[in-house]
Amino acid sequence: IVGFHNVLEACRHSYEIYDGGVEHLVYASSSSVYGGNKKIPFATEDKVDNPISLYAATKKTNELQAYAYSKIYNIPSTGLRFFTVYGPAGRPDMAYFGFTDKLRSGSDIEIYNHG
Repeated sequence: IVGFHNVLEACRHSYEIYDGGVEHLVYASSSSVYGGNKKIPFATEDKVDNPISLYAATKKTNELQAYAYSKIYNIPSTGLRFFTVYGPAGRPDMAYFGFTDKLRSGSDIEIYNHG
């Protein structure tokens, strides 16, 4: 939370350093902000005021800070609510690892809620 606040403060002060300042802040949020919502698929309009983890609460806090800075200091911002992120440090419990293991072993992949 403090780190993201520092990013927002740097954006705010960028207007003092060079003409125009930060044009648009794009930052990483998380699908975790949807919390215990039961509706599938999620929508950007869904309520996100019921975090189910500390991680989700910190991401929601970052979104609220970005919104406040956008309104108070006119800093346009967009939070990207990533779902499954793929990469070398990916979590082994995520779908792509499980799917790959099942494909390699010739096992069936279970599909939930019509895929």
